Amino acid sequence: MPSADGFIKSTAGGRFAATFMIDDLMYNFSGSFASSVPAFTCNTATITYSGLKNLNSTRSFEGRVGPSKVQLNLANGPVIDGVLDMPLSPGSTVSGSGVWTQN
Repeated sequence: MPSADGFIKSTAGGRFAATFMIDDLMYNFSGSFASSVPAFTCNTATITYSGLKNLNSTRSFEGRVGPSKVQLNLANGPVIDGVLDMPLSPGSTVSGSGVWTQN
């Protein structure tokens, strides 16, 4: 399956943005966590996906943030994961939704 490198940044308000460069286009997955998650940054994120058709629309996800990694499993198949720049303790399971945009 194809993959691409990028980054994830979140705020203490539970919002996040994940950005990846694919075929010279910037793909952004922006959304919010259903529960409170401390702010974090992951500058070494990777997305693995089966096709670009999976990187569109609004998508729900489940996953885990912390203590040292982040992983978001999107409902339609793509997986975003990486090592956190700074550990979060304790780690927590997360869920929520986000929307894909391209530019």
